[in-house]
Amino acid sequence: MKLKTVAIAAAALALAVGMTACGGAASTAASSTASSTASSAAASSEAASSEAASSEAEATSAEYTVYNTTGSKVTELYLYDAGSEDKGENLAGEGLADGESIVITRDVEADKQADVVYVLEFTTEDGNTQSFDTLHYEVAPISLKSVDAAAGATAIAFEAPQK
Repeated sequence: MKLKTVAIAAAALALAVGMTACGGAASTAASSTASSTASSAAASSEAASSEAASSEAEATSAEYTVYNTTGSKVTELYLYDAGSEDKGENLAGEGLADGESIVITRDVEADKQADVVYVLEFTTEDGNTQSFDTLHYEVAPISLKSVDAAAGATAIAFEAPQK
């Protein structure tokens, strides 16, 4: 929409310049009309930019689809603010069986979303606890890994499991 408005403003401006180059009283009237059309298009473009900026500032939800790909039941699952002592409620509830998934959403004011850092922590039924402590405010699939698979860089992967 913004690109369309800018294109209209550019076309109107080109028309105004072209009419002015022709000279004469008739072209002056046409030039005035084209100039006011260009001004209107520019005002529309500015309004569209302002509208886009305000919609970007609107709060959006963070959504994490967490897949258990550990090979065992996840008995505890927490998503909490980095640095917080309180982990909140156990999101795994009665447990998250291998192959199951859960969607976790969070809502934060738009102007604070860039500063949010979460910790995603989980424990499997065999007592292994792992965490990922630099999760940002976003929409992302997350696959929990087993201890053996997590021997690499992280205990999670930002992908949905392959079917």
